[in-house]
Amino acid sequence: MPYVPLLELSTKVVSMSSRRLIETTLLVLVGVLLAVGTVYDVSRQVGVNHRLIADLATWRAVSDRHYHNLTVEQDQTAQTTRDVVCGNVSPGAPKARTQLCFVMTGPVVHGRRAARGGYYLPPRLVFDSPSKRYGCFGTAVEEELCARG
Repeated sequence: MPYVPLLELSTKVVSMSSRRLIETTLLVLVGVLLAVGTVYDVSRQVGVNHRLIADLATWRAVSDRHYHNLTVEQDQTAQTTRDVVCGNVSPGAPKARTQLCFVMTGPVVHGRRAARGGYYLPPRLVFDSPSKRYGCFGTAVEEELCARG
């Protein structure tokens, strides 16, 4: 075994231990960052679910129809809490009858949200488009959600 001076050996040990400390610190920081991101995503999703349940309850209360097959369209582009909930005005298969749509905004209060406007859609419409909407009321008129005719 070759002779290695004690000072050189201790410098290598210190260098290796400081390198390990840096690696461990970086791994811990990455782990904390991932944990914070996960908690944020989960809490945001719980808030969205709470809001959607309130939207469905609001549609049923305002329309006085207790249907379960409702469609909800979330505003994905602007990252707002504005949702549109649509359901049949009379009993039947989903979208088989004229649809009544409410624009939901604001916070959840006592399990409901504010339905500040809305519009109607004709039966058997596959995709909701402004050119097919009619009978706008409330904020839907201000936001020009219906086609002018």
